[in-house]
Amino acid sequence: MANSKQLEILKTDVDSWNQWRSENGQVIPDLSGAVLDRMNLTLVNFADANLAGASLLLANLEGADLRWANLAGANLVGARLIGVDFVEANIRGADLRTAEDLTQEQINETLGDAATGLPEGLIRPANWTK
Repeated sequence: MANSKQLEILKTDVDSWNQWRSENGQVIPDLSGAVLDRMNLTLVNFADANLAGASLLLANLEGADLRWANLAGANLVGARLIGVDFVEANIRGADLRTAEDLTQEQINETLGDAATGLPEGLIRPANWTK
């Protein structure tokens, strides 16, 4: 369950969120199960954040930092992912089938599995779990 205080900061605006992150670097954000549909999250810092089961339906994540984030089971249907840093992000079981601007290079940097839904034309990396 998402931390309500953290969710409130994020819903204020991305600048407030990123400021909070820079001032609270030791805190691992918990946005698990949060509904962030259609939000403009351009350049958001979600590094190390727990977004497991979150809904990011049609969200704009352009240039977002998702390094080491837990997106297991997250819904990213229709999300805009141009320039997103996915290094070591856990996307096991996430639905990215209609995500926009997702590249093979980005996928190759993630941790996925057979249940991860990918857009047509992208292939599962050999190192993903079966």
